[in-house]
Amino acid sequence: MDTPNRGKVLLEVLRQGLERYGQRQTQTMLGDRTAYIGMSDIGRYAECPRAALAGKLLPPEASLERLLTLQRGHWFEDGVGQCLHALGLHVLPQLEIRHVYQGASIRAHLDFTLVWEQPRPAVRILEVKSMEQLPADPYAAHELQISGQLGLLCRLWNKPAFSLRDADGRILHDKLTFPQICRAHLCLALPDSVRDVSLEGWLLCLSMKEARAFGPYGYDAELLANILTQARAFWAQLQDIRTGSLMLDVVPHAQGFHPLCACCRFNADCPKFPQGDYQPQWQPALTRLEALKQNHLALDAEIREMEAALKLAHSLSGTRDWINAGQHRFRLATTAGRRSLNKAALFNELTEIFRFEKIEDIDVDALLFRCEREGASASRLIINTIS
Repeated sequence: MDTPNRGKVLLEVLRQGLERYGQRQTQTMLGDRTAYIGMSDIGRYAECPRAALAGKLLPPEASLERLLTLQRGHWFEDGVGQCLHALGLHVLPQLEIRHVYQGASIRAHLDFTLVWEQPRPAVRILEVKSMEQLPADPYAAHELQISGQLGLLCRLWNKPAFSLRDADGRILHDKLTFPQICRAHLCLALPDSVRDVSLEGWLLCLSMKEARAFGPYGYDAELLANILTQARAFWAQLQDIRTGSLMLDVVPHAQGFHPLCACCRFNADCPKFPQGDYQPQWQPALTRLEALKQNHLALDAEIREMEAALKLAHSLSGTRDWINAGQHRFRLATTAGRRSLNKAALFNELTEIFRFEKIEDIDVDALLFRCEREGASASRLIINTIS
C-alpha cells in the first residue's frame, strides 16, 4: 500500500475513533437525546425550526471535520474545568435540570455552575462555546440557551429537578433541589429562596488563540415564557413528524440571509433554495473558487501573524527609525484614523439647534435622509455548499 493510501487509512481510523468516543460520551453524560429537548435545540429552533427538527430526527453527521469540531468543544470544556479546579472554586460540572412543560420533555445541561456563600450567596452559570473566530457580539441562539438555563434554575430552585453525574456517567445525586445538591456535593448552604441569591449567567467563547466573555445575563420571566412556548411547539412538531401527521418540508425555515444556511447539512432539499437549472459543467469552477477562497483566508491569517510579529519586534527594539533587514527595511508608523460621519451625534446636534430656534416643522430624520447618497449597485456572487 502506498503512502497516500496509508495516510487515508490512518485518518479513517481517527474518524471512527472520534465517532465511537463521541457516541459513548453523549450517551454517558446526556442520555438519549431523542427523548427530550435540550436548550441548544431550542436555540436552534428559534433560528430555523426545520433544521432543528431535522437534527433531532436524522442521524448526526460523522465526517472527520464535523467530529473534530465537536470534540474541540469537549476539549475546551475539559480545559476550562481544569482551570476552575486549579483555583479551588466550588463548581458543579454538567449540572442537569429536568422539566416537563405542557407535555414537552426539557433538559438543560449547564457546563459549569459556580457557587459560593460569602460575602453573599451567589451562583454563576458558565456556558462554554468553541469557535473558529470569535464574534463581536454573541449569537442569538447562544444567548437564548444561557437565558433558558438561568430561567429554569431560578424557577425550579426548590423543586427536585436537579441531577449530577461523575465523569463516567454514574449518577451522584438525583432529583434534588438546587440547595440540596449544593449541600450534598459542595458542602455549601444556600438559602431556600432564590431571591436571596445573586444569580448570573455568562457565555465564554473560545478559539485557539482568543477568549471573550459575554454577560452577565439575568433572570427574565418573559423570555423564559417565550422559550418554554417554543419548546412546546418544537416537541409537538417532533411528535407529529414521527407519527407521520406532519411532513418536514412544510415546517418553517430561516428567512432571509442566515450565516448558518451555507453550512447546514439539511440544505440539499430545503425549500429556501429552489432547485433551479442543473448545469453540472460549472462544478469544477465552483470547487476551484472555494479552494482559492480558503487559501485566501489562510494567507490573510498568516499575513496578520507576520505583521504582528514584526510590529512587536520593532516596538521592542527601542528605536523609532527604520530597521534594515538586508533586502527590506521596516518600521512602525502611526496613521490617522478613518473619518466618518456619526449620524447619531449629528441627529442630536440638529435636534438641539432646531429646538432652540423653535422650528416646529423640521423633521430631522427626513433631513438626514435627503442628505444621504446611495452608491452604485454592484453584483455579488453567492455560493452555498449543498450538504
